[in-house]
Parts: sequence; structure tokens; C-alpha cells
Amino acid sequence: MEYVSERRQFGVPVGSFQALKHKLADATAAVEFADPLVRHAAHLVAGGTNAMARSWGEDVDRQVAASMAKVRASTAAQLVSETALHCHGAIGYTVEADLQLFMKRAWALSRSHGDADWHRRRVRRHLL
Repeated sequence: MEYVSERRQFGVPVGSFQALKHKLADATAAVEFADPLVRHAAHLVAGGTNAMARSWGEDVDRQVAASMAKVRASTAAQLVSETALHCHGAIGYTVEADLQLFMKRAWALSRSHGDADWHRRRVRRHLL
């Protein structure tokens, strides 16, 4: 947000463009929706009880919760990375900008321990 408030295009801050505001809102929403799933998965892995109405057993509950969290968090990380790059422009790819480090981490971590499609299939197996 700080960068888009400072960066100017056509004589105005790029943060004032409605299209950019929508992208930033979508990225924020993706992170906010991932947060409770990640917290629930962490709670189950730490030995907590399942707060969901349906239970398949402790091990399966942990697997399903972890997969749901992984899908949402990976998708959010990808969206936030793409949005940040759009907001920063080409400067985001340069070595001088820390954004390129965060983007590379998001890309690598979203594929580690199974990508989103693998985790979706895992959840689907338990639901169906």
C-alpha cells in the first residue's frame, strides 16, 4: 500500500486507480480467508479437538484440515505475489527489490509438499 501511494502515473498516485484497489482488496480477502483454515489445521496438529461438525478420525481430520489450509494459503500467496508485482511494475523483478524474494518463496512453497491440485484431490477423496 505504501508503494502504490507513492508511485505516480498520469500525475496521480497509482493507488488511486479503482482497478488497483480491487486487486489489493482481492489479495487481502484471500489472505483473510486462508487464516482461519491455517489456524484450525495448526490447532489439530498441536493436538486440539476438531471444531467441525463432521469427523473422520483424528488422523484424517488433521490431513483434511492441513490440505484445506494448504490450498487456501498457497492460492493466497500466489495471488498476493501477482498483485504485488502488478502494483510494483517491473521494479518488483529487480534484485534491488525485496519483492522478488517473496515471490520466489511463494512460488516454491506453493508447490512443496504437494501442489493445490494434489491437496484438492485429497480432500475430495474424504468428502466423497
